[in-house]
Amino acid sequence: MVRWDFASDLWRLQRCDAGLLAPGKTFWPRAIVWTAVLFGLTAVAFFASLQLPGWVTAFKSDDLACGLIIPAAMLVVYAVAVRLGERRPASELALSRAPLEIALGAVAGFAFIVLVLVLLWTQGFYEIGLGTWRRAWHYFVFNAYVSAVLEELAFRGILLRLFARMFGPLPALIISAALFGLAHVSHASPLVMLEIFLNGGLFLGLLYMVSGRLWLAIGAHVAYDFTEWSLMGVGDHDGLLVIRPAPGHPAWITGGTFGPDGSVLASFISLVLMVTILALSRHYATPGARAVN
Repeated sequence: MVRWDFASDLWRLQRCDAGLLAPGKTFWPRAIVWTAVLFGLTAVAFFASLQLPGWVTAFKSDDLACGLIIPAAMLVVYAVAVRLGERRPASELALSRAPLEIALGAVAGFAFIVLVLVLLWTQGFYEIGLGTWRRAWHYFVFNAYVSAVLEELAFRGILLRLFARMFGPLPALIISAALFGLAHVSHASPLVMLEIFLNGGLFLGLLYMVSGRLWLAIGAHVAYDFTEWSLMGVGDHDGLLVIRPAPGHPAWITGGTFGPDGSVLASFISLVLMVTILALSRHYATPGARAVN
């Protein structure tokens, strides 16, 4: 078993040394199985939210309600599981700071994707036009909310947190971010997956680690996806804008069909934001989430 010892309280992660994660000879098999069970439950909730017949294609109010309810229900299931399995309250889902942190995270996610687009547009790598801005609520639910809640729970609340218990915080951040990039293998090139690792995995992981709660990362993820899909109209004409790569530029510069966050230039914006997050983190009070000493 690996435990970590920090010189400061920079990383604010939950103590998890009881129940299934208590020290002992069987720690590793218990920790691995526990991680797999929690991740598996979240994956089932994710695919149920998106893939059950008619939920995505029939835009009825009850279908949208299902998309809203399943991720929220999974948060409750996770909180109960943590209480029973780890014998602690799920402070990473503490509701008292949720509204403020979701709002702050949304500002960060919106700023990232807008700054990337502005950078690419001013350099002549993108063309911008007006769209029709339809189905915004559908995009919010199925392209932003579902992904944000369940992916942040899976990759940050479960993988990052439990890998930190097993391997230490920095290896856990890198491993969980790499797995987050690999999770997009079906629709992303190797270079784009590297960008997702940097601009999504590390960026969102840091938001969780410096706050000790998932709300900053969830807010950033929602705003990131909703801005790109519904406001910018990446890949279709239903957005407020329609953005497309300017002809004659390679995909590694523009991000190609994936969008501006797949550009290598997006890494510069995410690096600036991550440095800012780290600089501000020491002044961000977080009750209930401590490093293990």
